[in-house]
Amino acid sequence: MSKLPGTVVVLSGPTAVGKSTVGDAILAAIPEATRVITATTRKPRANEKDGVDYHFHSKEEFLVGIARDEFLEHAEVHGYFFGTPKDQVDAAVERV
Repeated sequence: MSKLPGTVVVLSGPTAVGKSTVGDAILAAIPEATRVITATTRKPRANEKDGVDYHFHSKEEFLVGIARDEFLEHAEVHGYFFGTPKDQVDAAVERV
């Protein structure tokens, strides 16, 4: 596959539709691809690690990030905040 500098692919969908499965397949097929680690206020599950699966924040930290315009997008879902940190996207685009 030819390298497409700065190309961003967004996988979006409801919970448990297979976004991670599709993302893992893309990462396996395209060695130069990278995953952006998103942020959330929910508690980590037993198998999740901060900075690997999500960046886990307190609600207060997340709200400060919103006020500082640090997220490309964010939403409240089932009482928790989720968002994509701008610095994570910028770093991913710089790597390609």
